[in-house]
Amino acid sequence: MADRLLLHIGTQKSGTTYLQRVLARLSGDLKREGVLYPTRLQGRREIYNHEAAAYGLLGTQSFPWVAPARAEGQKSAWERLRRKVQEWDGTAIVSGEALSVIDPAAARQLVDSLGVPNTHVIITARDLGRVLPSSWQQHIRNGRSTSFASYLQQQAERRGEGSASDLARRWDDDPEQTFWRAYAIGGLVGRWAPLARTVSVVTVPRRGAAPDELWHRFRRALDVGSVLPETPPAIDDLEANVGLTEPEVLVIAALNRQIDSTKADSPDMRALRARIVRDAFATRPDRGAPVRIPESWVPRVTAWADDDLAVLRATSAIIVGSESDLTVEPPAGPSGPGASADDVARAAGAAIAYLAGSGT
Repeated sequence: MADRLLLHIGTQKSGTTYLQRVLARLSGDLKREGVLYPTRLQGRREIYNHEAAAYGLLGTQSFPWVAPARAEGQKSAWERLRRKVQEWDGTAIVSGEALSVIDPAAARQLVDSLGVPNTHVIITARDLGRVLPSSWQQHIRNGRSTSFASYLQQQAERRGEGSASDLARRWDDDPEQTFWRAYAIGGLVGRWAPLARTVSVVTVPRRGAAPDELWHRFRRALDVGSVLPETPPAIDDLEANVGLTEPEVLVIAALNRQIDSTKADSPDMRALRARIVRDAFATRPDRGAPVRIPESWVPRVTAWADDDLAVLRATSAIIVGSESDLTVEPPAGPSGPGASADDVARAAGAAIAYLAGSGT
């Protein structure tokens, strides 16, 4: 059995894909030094995280977006992951973004299945001022066309009002509350703390920090000594998640709006949107302004983040990085009118030119 399990619960939009790809790239070196990061669970195909394997253990009840057939197909992957951890003599690392959305009973089932008493949880977290715009753009990339204002109103209604304990209980009991189970950081720590020796929260640095600062914080939290290099291997941005600017999100939303809603989230449309993002948008020299919280919503989002941070402070979590990175950064000045018609037209032109050239 592994003598220590490092369970990385990387919330979405917190640099998790980047960190997982670095670990996967280093997995051979890590293994030679006594640290296991499994990258082969089914056949010879290499993976870079263990989220899909968790589908096989917890099924569609914990992950409602996962088809039953897919969850069934991942049962052997989870069993192989569990066996690898059980048979390893040293430190094992398991990482999955979607572990942040599971309820307390599922979290206990997962930890019990891996069966390592010396379990340490590492959570990577980003403030709501950056999470909400990123989450909305992912919502659009998944085939939706909801406006940002409507999306924020939906999240406000789902969050609700009440004490921290009442909110956490309601989020845990409602299978649709995946957003707040993941991103209310104090509640997330409280859910995992009873299952771990320690819980560390790695904060995502703000723009302007040193290029490798997130890696340095994550490396400190893992605490495996010099096995992990101070300078991480280069990871192509396109291997991780490419962020979209506001005009680009509006173009994808408009595309989704023109498609039959039953087809907008089909594999073919997902692949088409991914190609537009990768080949038409990510290569543009002038991509427009990022998505920002509208000025009218800043006070409410700031209050949410402050309330969640107060809950976090009452836990025994170890903060790796700056606590201020979990607060909402006030706008530098009055917000503008949003993406201009010219910005949206340029993004639309890039998408059309790509589609015309690709023969799609």
